[in-house]
Amino acid sequence: MESHRWLPLEANPEVTNQFLKQLGLHPNWQFVDVYGMEPELLSMVPRPVCAVLLLFPITEKYEVFRIEEEEKIKSEGQDVTESVYFMKQTISNACGTIGLIHAIANNKDKMNFESGSALKKFLEESLSMNPEERARYLEKYEAIRVTHESSAHEGQTEGAELGPKSGSYWEANFSSLENVLQQLKPPESQMDCHVEAPSIDEKVDLHFIALVHVDGHLYELDGRKPFPINHGKTSDDTLLEDAIEVCKKFMERDPEELRFNAIALSAA
Repeated sequence: MESHRWLPLEANPEVTNQFLKQLGLHPNWQFVDVYGMEPELLSMVPRPVCAVLLLFPITEKYEVFRIEEEEKIKSEGQDVTESVYFMKQTISNACGTIGLIHAIANNKDKMNFESGSALKKFLEESLSMNPEERARYLEKYEAIRVTHESSAHEGQTEGAELGPKSGSYWEANFSSLENVLQQLKPPESQMDCHVEAPSIDEKVDLHFIALVHVDGHLYELDGRKPFPINHGKTSDDTLLEDAIEVCKKFMERDPEELRFNAIALSAA
């Protein structure tokens, strides 16, 4: 049972990059928007990409699928390398921060940390822990909690200034480069990002997961699930495209939903 509750974090590159900077991550890797799933839109994402974060709605259809998927894997099994860093989620609304931890922890060898980095310290101290122990350790890790709260407040209150794509969702007609360029500055009525910070007790039905490449395989890391999900083979060169194929499956399960958004961790 979740015993702690944080403010929700936006899927907003400006917010996530500032969050990671405050935790001592050198900005040689930066989160950027993924504007859509078509090849010409994916070509706009700087390469290489080492992780993708997907924000999606938790719906009845998704929950049915999640339970069926868990039962199938428990019955049939799956291969998961011991190199995957995975943690459970015991803090309500902390999925954004846990997604960022999953993205950085599974690419730690690519990252540069500032001296005294709180994030580096957390990763090193939690490396030998199991997923449940890492979750409990995060509950007590004040440096990350305080930075999360600050970033959540900043992202939500500055939403109007940051623009509709930052922290909003893929539009159904983001199917070509021309459409994207037309919609990067939509009228105010089309903005669906948060402008005001939500109450800490407000029910949030959006959730983050991380998609990462570890030892030649693509893993979905979701702290609500009991284990990582192996989505098959991938590589550093094809991670973005392979991750987007997984994102497409999420969208296909809920065709009436538009509340999907992805950001990619790219070399700056």
